[in-house]
Amino acid sequence: MIAILTVLAALPLGLLVRNRLAAYLVFAIAFSHVYTFQTANLVMEWVNGSTRAFPASQSGELLDGTLGYFAFTSMIYAVGFALVTLGHWLRNRRRTAPEIRLDQPAT
Repeated sequence: MIAILTVLAALPLGLLVRNRLAAYLVFAIAFSHVYTFQTANLVMEWVNGSTRAFPASQSGELLDGTLGYFAFTSMIYAVGFALVTLGHWLRNRRRTAPEIRLDQPAT
């Protein structure tokens, strides 16, 4: 769910929202909402016996399977911020691009 949100929302936020800080804030709020829902959903499945998201630990350590989940979602979060930045950069580049006129010779 968070990967879908990142792909579908991050770049358009950078393109459409003029203030980069506001675009970061909107992305962070949307990501945190979806991240919380996804984590709750995975934990409920784990409580019911599913080991697809959090594999069974052989060592008995508490954080054995969850650190991978945290690292993966943090990477998606960073990619989302990079896409917002890319969208903002593209917006500024398109807005400040020099106008090319074909009726005048280039100097």
